[in-house]
Amino acid sequence: MSPVAFSFRHNLRQSWNILYKLPQTCRRRFGSKFKMAEDQDKKLVKAIETESGPIYFSSATKISQGDAASFSTPREFPDFAVFYSISAYRSENSRVNNNRAHSKLLGDICNHLGPQRSLFHGFSFKPERPDTFRKQFFIPSPTMNESLRGFVQEMALKFGQTEYFEHVLREGKLLQTRVEMSEEGARHLEEEEMMRVETPHCHPAFLNPDNNAVFHSYNRAVNILRECPDIPGVSEVLSAASTLVPESLDVASLQEKCQHSVIVLEGLDATGKTTLTERLGKMLSAPVLQSPPLPIRHLREVFDSQPELIRRAYYTLGNYILAMQVAEEAQRHPVVIDRFWHSTTAYSIATEVGCGDECQLPPRGHSVYTWPSDLLKPHLALLLMVNETSRGARLAGRGMGKTEEEIRLEKSLLFRKRLVEAYLRMENPDLKVIDASGSKEEVFASTVQVLKDFKILDTETEH
Repeated sequence: MSPVAFSFRHNLRQSWNILYKLPQTCRRRFGSKFKMAEDQDKKLVKAIETESGPIYFSSATKISQGDAASFSTPREFPDFAVFYSISAYRSENSRVNNNRAHSKLLGDICNHLGPQRSLFHGFSFKPERPDTFRKQFFIPSPTMNESLRGFVQEMALKFGQTEYFEHVLREGKLLQTRVEMSEEGARHLEEEEMMRVETPHCHPAFLNPDNNAVFHSYNRAVNILRECPDIPGVSEVLSAASTLVPESLDVASLQEKCQHSVIVLEGLDATGKTTLTERLGKMLSAPVLQSPPLPIRHLREVFDSQPELIRRAYYTLGNYILAMQVAEEAQRHPVVIDRFWHSTTAYSIATEVGCGDECQLPPRGHSVYTWPSDLLKPHLALLLMVNETSRGARLAGRGMGKTEEEIRLEKSLLFRKRLVEAYLRMENPDLKVIDASGSKEEVFASTVQVLKDFKILDTETEH
C-alpha cells in the first residue's frame, strides 16, 4: 500500500539545525530567531515512517505562524484523516523490557485490526536528548472512530501508558490532542497545531548507541540476554558463550594466533555465496565455518521470532563464539567464513531505520559501521553482489521453500537498498565487492584475483 505523504504550502526556512544548540556567535547573528530555535529545541519530535522515509513533525505552539508549515490531506490516502498514536515504552523499564512490550503491542494491534487494515510505525525523541528515542505506532482512520479509540485506550491501560495521542488532518493543518489515561478514564487536553521539521543529519535510532540493536561489544550482548531468562534457549546461549569465550578476552593475542588467512564472504541470498565459500574452502584446504556457529545454531529459529534487540544479541554472541573456533583453526590452515559481524550489523541497521532508501542510513564514517574492538578481525572480507534481475531469476530457479530472510528481502526493494548500502559503508575492515552476476567460473576467477591482490593466495600456497 502507498505511504502516507503530507504536502506543504511552502518550504520551511528553518533547517533541522535549529533543533540543536548553536555557538554564541550564531546566537548574536540570528537574534530573536535563535530564541525560537531554543524553544523548539525543547520540543518532542515525532515521526511517521512511510515508504519514502520518515515524516518529522513537532508542536507549532512556540513557532510564529509565518514559519509554521500547514499539512494538507494526503493524496495517496484521501480517506485517512485521523491517526491514533500509542507507545508501549515506560521510563522505568529497561531497554529490553521496552522492546519486548513494543513487540507485544504490535501483536495486539495486528490481531485487532486484521490483515486488511493499515498500520504505520513511527517514533519520537527530543533532539537535545537522543536517549529519549521511543518507538510507537500510528493507526489511521477515515474519521474519529469510537471503537478504535476505545481499543487504543484499552492498550494504553494494558501497557501502563499515562497518555496516547490523536492526530487530525483538518483544513490544511495537522492537529494533535494529548489524551491522559488513568483507571478513572480518558481526559482529552487542549488541541495544538503541529509543524513539519526537516530530517535530522542522522536517523534518531543511531544518535545514541543504546537506541538500536547494533552491538560493538561482547558484554553488551551478554547483558541484553541476561535480562530475558524466560525466553527458551537464552540460558543455553549464555552457557555456551561463557564456556567458549574467555572471561578476560585478549583480542590481540587471539589475532596473533591466526597464522593463516581468515576470509569472510557476505552477500544477499542467491548471490552464489554458498557455492563460492565451498569452492574456496577446497582450493585453500580450509574449513568453511558459518555464523551462527554449531553450538547455538539449532536455536536460530527461536531467536528469529524475538524483538530485533534480542535477536541481534543472539547473533552477536554467535560471532564471538565463532571467533574462538576461527582462531583455533587458523593456527593450522586458512579459514573461510560464511557470514560474520558485517552481516549481523548490516541487517540490524537496515531494520532499525525502518523505512525509505539508503539515504535514511547513518552517514558514512558513523561509528556504527566500525568493527568491534573486542572481536577477532578477518584478513579479508568479500561482498558478493548481483543485479536485481539476476538475483530474482536465481531465487526462482532454486525450486525450494524460501527462507524468512528471502521473503523479507523480496518484500521490499528499499530494504534491500538499505542493506546493501550498509554493507558498503562498513569500515576497518571494509568489504571488497565481487561482481557475482557472471558465470560460476567468472566469479571464482574474480575472487582468486582479489586473493592474489591481497597476497593471500600466494602466502597460503607457500604454507
